[in-house]
Amino acid sequence: MVDGQRTAVFVLVSLIILTISPYNPALAEDEGACCETEDFDLFLLGDADEGRLSPFESELDEDYEKLVTPSIQGMVEIGAWSTTWGLLGDYPDATWEFTIPYEVESAAGLQINATAGVKIGNSYYEGDAGAGLFLSSEGTVTISIPVEAGEVRDGDEVEITFSVRSLSFSSPGDDAGIRFIWGSDSNIGKLSLKFPLVEIDMKDASVSGRLVYFPVILKSGFESHMWSSSTGGMNVASAQITDSPISTPNNNGVEVTFVWEIPAESEGGTFRVDFFLIPQTSLRIEANRTFDITAGEGGGGTGGWYPAAEPLRTGGTSLSIDVDAKFKGDIIEREVTIEFDGAMSQWVRWGLDNIGNDSLSSNSWWRNLKSYSDTIPNSEFHNGQVDDLEISALQSHLVGSSSNMKSFMANGLFLDAESLLGVNPVDLGPTDITVDLGHTRAFSSEGVKIIIVTSNSVTVGERQLLIETFVKPSQDVYYDQVELDVEIRSTALQGLGGVSAEDIEVKHRRWIMLELVSIDVEELDPEKSFRVEFVPNGGALYSPLVSAMVSVFLLVVALGLGLFLTRKRSKAPSMLTVVVLGGLSLALYVLGLDMPFVLGVVTSSMLLVFPVALVSPRTEREERRGESNGGSHVKCPKCGVSNTVESDVRPLRIPCEGCESVLRLE
Repeated sequence: MVDGQRTAVFVLVSLIILTISPYNPALAEDEGACCETEDFDLFLLGDADEGRLSPFESELDEDYEKLVTPSIQGMVEIGAWSTTWGLLGDYPDATWEFTIPYEVESAAGLQINATAGVKIGNSYYEGDAGAGLFLSSEGTVTISIPVEAGEVRDGDEVEITFSVRSLSFSSPGDDAGIRFIWGSDSNIGKLSLKFPLVEIDMKDASVSGRLVYFPVILKSGFESHMWSSSTGGMNVASAQITDSPISTPNNNGVEVTFVWEIPAESEGGTFRVDFFLIPQTSLRIEANRTFDITAGEGGGGTGGWYPAAEPLRTGGTSLSIDVDAKFKGDIIEREVTIEFDGAMSQWVRWGLDNIGNDSLSSNSWWRNLKSYSDTIPNSEFHNGQVDDLEISALQSHLVGSSSNMKSFMANGLFLDAESLLGVNPVDLGPTDITVDLGHTRAFSSEGVKIIIVTSNSVTVGERQLLIETFVKPSQDVYYDQVELDVEIRSTALQGLGGVSAEDIEVKHRRWIMLELVSIDVEELDPEKSFRVEFVPNGGALYSPLVSAMVSVFLLVVALGLGLFLTRKRSKAPSMLTVVVLGGLSLALYVLGLDMPFVLGVVTSSMLLVFPVALVSPRTEREERRGESNGGSHVKCPKCGVSNTVESDVRPLRIPCEGCESVLRLE
């Protein structure tokens, strides 16, 4: 009995202790880890024959389609879309849903049998839309696919196929058919599923002084795209980190490291850190962890942090291009400033500090600078900051050969050198390149400037490229924000000639002492195709100064002719003609229209003075003077001028004083 009472008391005390003991998430085994299975969409992208599946809404940018007509009989495969899964995990019993938009053409509608099949490794599941599905106008085909629970392994292929058969069109026209469309945000084809997508592992933080580094590993089959094609971020104590994180490749996917500065009023403490990832609008993945952090100490980490692997360039970069050019008749002098921050800045800083690093991967651009490793002392090699000799090595490499410059621009910065410089770098004159890391040489996402000062010769009458699309096309997004500022000026005695612009707004102005073409775009689409050219016409006649002098001279001549021809007539019509055409010429001159056209308008003002002066009515004073001379008068039926008749002979022919027509009097 006593033993039973003791047991009861022990159990009761144990329960009380468990109840009042606080739960510490830091002790949880899965703290900072996520995620098992998510509900999300895999979007259909690419051609029907080589389609792919992607969970990233940002990749919905281009329509793809396939047309099925009544002439096609039997089973028709519309498309197959697949991806290789890179994550081990279980998926539950669920009903997946396949959706694809369609448009019915030249028919009232049609009946159709549609089938969708899903392959996961060696497992296959199929669903259909039901017998005799009737489609009209436009809409979406939706097919439910029952999927049994199973396991997906790293390397398994996930594929969706869509087929139709037994098409029966209602009231078909000559061009009847049904068009299936997918691939853009306005025509979303997708597979909705419940599946393991990504594993998130928040690693131990590293503390260096007042800077804290929070590494997060994202493991999936989509490698660095899981970060670069998504939106995401990190909050420390409910305040979001605004600086660009550092992303580096990892054997298991991608490692994203956020840098946070401990507030000045704090020496550390316990902080809750929340990480979030948004691959698509309907999916927000979160993970959190609590850290004990003390300023100036390691906090459980290594006491410092520096990426061992080459940083990725796809973590988000703002790019600013500034082109300042001067046209001097036979040459163009250019100063091109390329400024970027974010992931591209981190890549440049890391690469400069790793010149001569034998562990660089075979496809790293920085291996091109290995020959400069002997010029850098060991004390400056891989020391966590960029030194003067490392900057000099890059500048010497770029200036030493035009092919080196093209390689760095194309394969390093993913920019087209010829599009920015106007000519092939081989045709450039003396070139100077400066690399400016701003106020810090440390590894960071602070802005980097590359300034190229160069020149090239120009042939009169040939089209000269000013600038065109300069971000190289790629499946990866390297620049998420682009700003463009271009300006080219001429001298007083050299004109830029005709300027043509395709798909971009250009401002062309001509002043007496210079001609100016400028482009100012604050938010330029990196994928937008555009081109701006000009044709130097040579000669002083079409220059800003000489053409202005010629225009003024011709207008003065027109004014003088008008005054001379209207000595006995009203001057208002001819003067108004000169003033209007003169004002029009001035506007065309300032707005930068081709000088031959401007001079043509000025010349026309001089020529139009003659007919306008001839048809101008005589002044009242001249009319009265004619009447006071006595004798009979006859009014010209053509111009209305009163002519004096000094003879009584009939019939009589006299010339009209106004229009010089011959008047016959009977």
